[in-house]
Amino acid sequence: MSKLTRAEVFQRFEAALAILGEEDCDDAQADLRMKNVRNLVKWANQDSAVNLRDVANDLVAN
Repeated sequence: MSKLTRAEVFQRFEAALAILGEEDCDDAQADLRMKNVRNLVKWANQDSAVNLRDVANDLVAN
C-alpha cells in the first residue's frame, strides 16, 4: 500500500466535497455540519502546518 502525499489527500477531500455538492440540507443540524466540514477542509488545505491526522479526527467528529 502506498502513502498519499498531502496534496493527494486534499484532492480527495475536495473531490468528496464536490460530490456532496453545495446544496443546503433540509435538516439544519446536518446542513451546519456539512458547512463546517467544507470550511475545515478549505482551511486545512491552505495551512501547511496542519496535521492531517487532526483534520481526519475533526471530520469524523463532525
